[in-house]
Amino acid sequence: MAVPVLIVSHGELARRLLDSARTISGQDRDNCPVPISALCIDWRADAAEATGLIEARIRRLEEQHGTGVLILTEMFGNTPCNSALRASGTANAAVVTGVNLPMVLSLCCEAPDLDLPDLADWIWSNGRRSIQLAASGAVRKSK
Repeated sequence: MAVPVLIVSHGELARRLLDSARTISGQDRDNCPVPISALCIDWRADAAEATGLIEARIRRLEEQHGTGVLILTEMFGNTPCNSALRASGTANAAVVTGVNLPMVLSLCCEAPDLDLPDLADWIWSNGRRSIQLAASGAVRKSK
């Protein structure tokens, strides 16, 4: 059974990343290799409220899938990340920060059937590989 993925962010970023990946890949909710959902935390939510929302979603996903949950957040140290880390302490969950569109797209298109720790490593590696210095923006003069 596939490990479910929860994308957590402030504002609408989580939902927009998921919608974009599904549009690009042509995969809808039922065709992705892994179940992916988005949780958008209100900008005014405090840490306790955010943690409660994440814990409730983790419980629901574990009831449905029973395999742990991979949580992706947009950046290390913000409220969604810190709340996900707190929530993961009481559940079978892994947290990877720095979620980007290529990561979500790879989950929609080609996610392998891995256990939670291996899926976390796989997506972390994919995310890092997708970050490239495509152009430096400056012309260097030779001396």
